[in-house]
Amino acid sequence: MSVENVNDSNESPRQSAGSGRSGPSPALIGVVIAIVLIVVFFFQNGEHQQIDFLFFEKNTTIRWSLLIAVLLGVALDRVFTMWWRRRRKRNA
Repeated sequence: MSVENVNDSNESPRQSAGSGRSGPSPALIGVVIAIVLIVVFFFQNGEHQQIDFLFFEKNTTIRWSLLIAVLLGVALDRVFTMWWRRRRKRNA
């Protein structure tokens, strides 16, 4: 008669995540909340306004003005970041 050890079976024991938790991370929850707030903010700002910039005049809603401003800000950030990295790489 032989006694089989339970650990000798072909099945491997399940391993939990390193933190011992399961489910979405707090960072993911924060990003989802931020996206929901941005969408709500976008749709609540539908009032019309007149925009005057240098030689440019346009009658549009606040939501599109904000979207364009954010996109221009992101584009300027990318350009500045690329310039900064090239400068640091050249000086190194």
